[in-house]
Amino acid sequence: MIATYLKKNWWKYALGVLFLIAVDLLQLIPPRLTGRLVDLLKSSEADENTLLIFILGVLAAAGGMMLSRFWWRFFIIGTAHRFSHYARLTLFEKLLSLTQDFYDRTLTGDLMARFTNDINAVRMMLGPAVVMATDAVVLTVITVAAMGGFVSWRLTVLASIPLPFLALISLTFGKMIHHRFRKVQEGFSEITHGAEESVSGIRVIKTFAVEDKMEERYSEVSLNYFKAQMSLIKVWGLFFPLIGMIGTSASLIALIIGGRMVIYDQITLGEFVTFNQYLGMLVWPMMAVGWVLNIIQRSRASYKRLMEILETKPSIQEPKNPVNVTIKGNIEVKNLDFAYPNTKRPVLKNINMKIEAGSFVGIAGKTGSGKSTIVKLLLKLYPVERGRIFFEGVDINDISSEHLRKYVTYVPQEAFLFSTTVKENIAFPVDKIEENEVKLYAQVAAVHDDIVELPQGYRTVVGERGVTLSGGQKQRITLARGLVKRSPVIILDDSLSAVDAQTEEAIINHLRESVAESTLIVVSHRLKVLSRADIIYVFDDGEIVEAGRHTELIERDGLYRRMYELQMLEERFEEDAGTD
Repeated sequence: MIATYLKKNWWKYALGVLFLIAVDLLQLIPPRLTGRLVDLLKSSEADENTLLIFILGVLAAAGGMMLSRFWWRFFIIGTAHRFSHYARLTLFEKLLSLTQDFYDRTLTGDLMARFTNDINAVRMMLGPAVVMATDAVVLTVITVAAMGGFVSWRLTVLASIPLPFLALISLTFGKMIHHRFRKVQEGFSEITHGAEESVSGIRVIKTFAVEDKMEERYSEVSLNYFKAQMSLIKVWGLFFPLIGMIGTSASLIALIIGGRMVIYDQITLGEFVTFNQYLGMLVWPMMAVGWVLNIIQRSRASYKRLMEILETKPSIQEPKNPVNVTIKGNIEVKNLDFAYPNTKRPVLKNINMKIEAGSFVGIAGKTGSGKSTIVKLLLKLYPVERGRIFFEGVDINDISSEHLRKYVTYVPQEAFLFSTTVKENIAFPVDKIEENEVKLYAQVAAVHDDIVELPQGYRTVVGERGVTLSGGQKQRITLARGLVKRSPVIILDDSLSAVDAQTEEAIINHLRESVAESTLIVVSHRLKVLSRADIIYVFDDGEIVEAGRHTELIERDGLYRRMYELQMLEERFEEDAGTD
């Protein structure tokens, strides 16, 4: 990723380094002019015009440094920040291409850390580290050359003896600071997560009256963050005084030896002043050596974490020559066995299904029987071997995921809404849609009346993840969003579990009439909802144990009948309880 970026932007870094070198060269001018002026003033050879010339020279150097500093920041720091933008887009594009099993095993917080901390660490290597490395080399070389050439090589060598210790201390403390800073970052993540989780779950906290418990837990997290901060402050507090002490020791050597050289006329007073200013300029590049090494170490670790994502291969390989079949809803599953990636336990065993275009198909079964898994495979969310799933007679592996999902609408049980208006949430799958169409699909999903009662109707902002809505409202808005696609295949994966049984049955019946030409696949634990299905597949422990119409399955003494009778019994108990 870095190599690709630098191939296109190397010239910006080259220009930035040239301007940075210009700054380093211009920095030699003011100390040199100051020393010459001191000598002229001491010899009484200077007048007001001489003083003005020297002042203008210093101002000219300062103006040159100002412009050069602007441009090296523009080219180096600006290009480094542009890399952050490029890296985030590259990483985001990669995440969109990865398959469901990747997200099953990867924490969201870890991905967010790569988008923020890791990209920022690599940016530091491409920005500040380039500046520090250039200064460490160029500024050191030209300053030492100026000290030796303009003043005295003997004094330069002696006064510079303590300076390499700056690099050593900077390197040593840099590792300590880096380690403790990571602890601070981790602590910050924990308190942020704790606050976010507590705010999101405030209803649960208040319902169970556990405010004191949550306050105690958050207090512990906050205390750990405070301790991490204090640990970092202690290191910082020792680091800078040490740097100051070493810098002072170098100045002290220069004062003792240089002062004697001035007394014995080996150097002039002006040269001594120039030398001390040059010596002060050497402190920063010596410190920069340690900082650069630490930044590189940290960025290498972060870059490795980024490349782990970018080098991850999707478990589903897209076809090189995809078949652009027009999907009408004819689906066939043949002798399908399936286990989730990186697991051995079979989730589906010898599944055989035949679904005709325009039919209403029900999928029933106990929890964990494989109902949701089979519909996810129809969406190509997980890889399946060839010759097992067919759309319009074409193997699913020969159809691109993007093409397939244009024809299939999937509404899951977990309703997810974006932090925007109700209308924009419903219209999300399409680029343009009239408001009356949005209302039409909301009516089909039996949520229109709920929406118009909201403070701003369809323009009401639903809040993060739809927190301002009830579970049933969120599910029905999610259903309306799916219907907007007008797909020939519609899959509802227990997507109305949060509404009551009568409402769910009414919605499914209305939906069937509204999309009569589409293939409707409904996964539901409420069997009355499936009573009008053309065929019902009953799953148990990953196998299809029964298949047929509702009336046919009731006549058999099988799992479906036992589940149905149990649900009817529960309904009668609820009715009797309501009557009492």
